[in-house]
Order: sequence, then structure tokens, then C-alpha cells
Amino acid sequence: MDGKLDGALRTAPNVIINDQQVRGMLAKRAKTLHLGTANYCWFADPAKALCLKLAGTPTADRPLMGMCDSARCPQATHHSRHRPVWEKTVEQNRVFIGMLGRGQKAERARLEAELARAGKVLADIDAASGDPTPAAGTED
Repeated sequence: MDGKLDGALRTAPNVIINDQQVRGMLAKRAKTLHLGTANYCWFADPAKALCLKLAGTPTADRPLMGMCDSARCPQATHHSRHRPVWEKTVEQNRVFIGMLGRGQKAERARLEAELARAGKVLADIDAASGDPTPAAGTED
């Protein structure tokens, strides 16, 4: 029975048999993982990287973290450690929107769109962490 089980384990896609395989897997993924202040970028497919599209450099071999719009990029992930950054973004956008005059409609629209994106990211982080309370700035 043990011989049959070992054969099945070798063909299972998610089983790592030894430490060398773990090191190999981590080394392979390390080339695609880029750590940002507000997100992790899994730069596995440059063609899907929003930062490269925005910069007009689709053939770059690494992300442009300074141009990252992780709320819209399919290769970005957000985690609980990123929550304070997104919470601060929501707070700041609310303050800036409150300071705008009536004639600043374009700026208000831009900031409201940013607020909505940041609020969604914050809500998604909370949902993934199992936090039942609404994210700051997302309740209306």
C-alpha cells in the first residue's frame, strides 16, 4: 500500500516531496514577486501589467512600482499588512474632497473615483481577513 501511495503523491500537482523542491519553487516565484508599500505585485505576465501599459513600455522585464495602480492591476494582491496604507488613502481623499469648492468638478470627480477604488480595496482586505466591520470610509 505504501508503494502505491508514494506513486500517487509523486503525480499530485501540489505535493512537494523535499526541501530542494521547496527552494526551487521559491526561487522561481521570487523572480515574479515584487513587494510594494500598498500591495504585492506578482509580475508573472508583463502583458497584463497595468504599469507597463500606462508607461508605454510593454517589453520591460520588471514592474514600474512607482506607476502602480494596484486597485486596477490584475497582478496585484492586497493583504492585511497593506490595510493602513489604504485606510489612510480613504481618509485623505475624504478630507481633500471636503476642501474642494463648487467650481472644482473635474478634481472632485477624479478624487471620488480614487476614493471608490481605495474603499473597494479596503473592503476586500477586510473581507479576506474575515473582519465583519465595514472598512473606514466605505459605509454611506
